[in-house]
Amino acid sequence: MLSLNFNLELPPFEKAIQLYGDRAGGQGNFEFAGLANLRESKVVLLKGNAKSLEQPADWRRFFRLTNLAQRLNKPLLLWNLPLIYITTAQHPISLVLGSAIQNTKMQLLKLPQPIITVFDGNYNRSDIIINELGWADGCVVVKPEKEELFPLPNLKKQNLKIVCEKSGISKQILRLLQEVSQINSEELIANRIGSFSLPTKIQS
Repeated sequence: MLSLNFNLELPPFEKAIQLYGDRAGGQGNFEFAGLANLRESKVVLLKGNAKSLEQPADWRRFFRLTNLAQRLNKPLLLWNLPLIYITTAQHPISLVLGSAIQNTKMQLLKLPQPIITVFDGNYNRSDIIINELGWADGCVVVKPEKEELFPLPNLKKQNLKIVCEKSGISKQILRLLQEVSQINSEELIANRIGSFSLPTKIQS
């Protein structure tokens, strides 16, 4: 993958390198996709927005970055990317888009490195976030103190960190990375397979 931007300013990360490259054309629509340093931890980061993961190019870039995380043996950090919600809302779905989603899903399921998700307040609807909590290895959610979140079954409370302000995100990411790193890759993969479901209906 190619990089045109080095050492971007991307708080709370001290260093960030955006990565590009898609032989099929198109870069995908992400606020950031590449490598990032958070204190002593190095991660592969995809930071999304409302238009991310709408096109096949988005999913191809996602797939390439997931492969990179595996090759470099680095955790994958997904920021404001509610995968299940996005794919459920995508209709009608094309053959190309459906294939790109399916390929990415399979790569995520078998990734031996930890996958951490972050929702910083842009996705504060409980019906969106609660569906994302079960499959990832860890999750950080920003929730204003006065706002009630949602009742969580014990299974989904595991490896969930809730903060009241965005300034608390980095500390909780580091805590999750430390905790999840103690779980062997076979268990991580088994947990994802048991809980991760992305719609992949394909219409010709």
